[in-house]
Amino acid sequence: MGQPGSQQIHDFNPGITPSGLFWTQPIPRDSVEIDLEDRTARMHLSDWAVPDFTDIFNSAGLTRPPLAPIPSTVSFDVHWRGKGAPVHIHDTTNHFVGEYIDSTATIVWSAEQRSTHFAFRSDDADDTTTISGVIGRERNGVFFT
Repeated sequence: MGQPGSQQIHDFNPGITPSGLFWTQPIPRDSVEIDLEDRTARMHLSDWAVPDFTDIFNSAGLTRPPLAPIPSTVSFDVHWRGKGAPVHIHDTTNHFVGEYIDSTATIVWSAEQRSTHFAFRSDDADDTTTISGVIGRERNGVFFT
């Protein structure tokens, strides 16, 4: 499947809306916990319906004819733990202001397709290596001023 030379066989994402917003969807408020005083955050979802577009080309609408996405569910548990003091940034060029805390991040992630009998589970959080993680508070766009 996919474009010539592509080795990707799964692309779990909510798709692209008619307005052009891509790979983004709202999640329940109670699936996110943030405590900036304690410098921790968590995002957790279980069995969340997200289609598998099989590869980025199909997901972006570049495959002709497009392949029908495969109904799937994903589950994930992401934890951030701050290290160090918050850094304040006020960027008038790009219109955002915020306080950010450099953080470690761990994630456990899984996906399942009942129709194809496919299942995947990441390694445990203890085996996670943080490349970059940040938690904080930001104002941007119309909320910048």
